[in-house]
Amino acid sequence: MSTTEQSTTLNDIYTPAMFAKEHPQILTEPQVNWLIKTRHKNGLSEIGAVLKISRKIYINKPLFLDWLLKQKV
Repeated sequence: MSTTEQSTTLNDIYTPAMFAKEHPQILTEPQVNWLIKTRHKNGLSEIGAVLKISRKIYINKPLFLDWLLKQKV
C-alpha cells in the first residue's frame, strides 16, 4: 500500500460533481465524467483514483491529481 492510500481520509473522497465544482479551472464536470467513463483505458482505475461503490462513483482526489499531473500532451 502506498503512502497516499494510507493517509487517505474521507475529506479526500469527492463525487465527480464536487470535484468539478471545487476545481473548475482544471476540469469541467463533463470532462471529469469522460475520464471516469474511460478509466479502464486511461489508467485511473489501475491506480485506484476512481472508486465504484454500489452504483455510485467517487474520486480519490490525491490519486486523481497525481495521475493528472503525470499526463503528457
